[in-house]
Amino acid sequence: MPDSFQAILQISKEDRYIKTANSQLQLIPGKKKKLLIPLKKIEAVLNKLKGQEEQISGQIRERETLVNIEDEKIKKSDIKMMAVKNQKEYVASQKEIETAKKTIKKVEDQILQLEEEREVFTNELEVVIVEFQSVKETATEIEKGVLEEEKILLDKIDAFQKMKKEYLPNIDPEVFAIYETLTNKKIIPAAVPISSASCMGCAMSIPAQLYNEIIRDLSGTCPHCGRLLIYREPEKPKEDPKKKPKKKAKAKKKTTKEKK
Repeated sequence: MPDSFQAILQISKEDRYIKTANSQLQLIPGKKKKLLIPLKKIEAVLNKLKGQEEQISGQIRERETLVNIEDEKIKKSDIKMMAVKNQKEYVASQKEIETAKKTIKKVEDQILQLEEEREVFTNELEVVIVEFQSVKETATEIEKGVLEEEKILLDKIDAFQKMKKEYLPNIDPEVFAIYETLTNKKIIPAAVPISSASCMGCAMSIPAQLYNEIIRDLSGTCPHCGRLLIYREPEKPKEDPKKKPKKKAKAKKKTTKEKK
């Protein structure tokens, strides 16, 4: 087979590899997005729990501030009681203290209840944090694999492109022009070898006369898909080395009776 035909077949082979690699490469963004789905779900639960815990913590802080205010009121009322001039002022101060203590008791009960509620969220949050870390680690490992797969595919495409360039000088410009027209139409592989009257690209039968012309010229074009057809002599069937050759049957010696 001439070098030009051999080179066009090799380039066609590389283009087929590139097409396959590009198809696999197009799946990478979807894989990246898919591996983030469980992480985003658990992250949403985590953020919700954090928000609920923070909300309760905020309510507790507000009530603790109120307790501090009421404590200050009690202190001021205690000081005021020491300087009262009559019974009426004493009773008023005493009432202020009692009201402040009742408020403190009520607010402290609320704080206690809120702390119990917060504890539930805190415990649940601890569990979800552990789960989140586990899911994140798994996602990171899977992402490493996806990124490695992406790198391998890009490296393959780059290698195939370089190999194509090496074969280009050996190809007849007219043949390559036809080849490029086919590849631009997304007909890949654009050149295929044939050893029988059928196209290896579209699997359609080739008319006998055209097939004879392809054998004569060593190349041609498929009448169905337009691919370049490069003739390759059929491979001879290999002999099985384990198969022993048949022994020739020995001629039987004539007996004395047969001779007579």
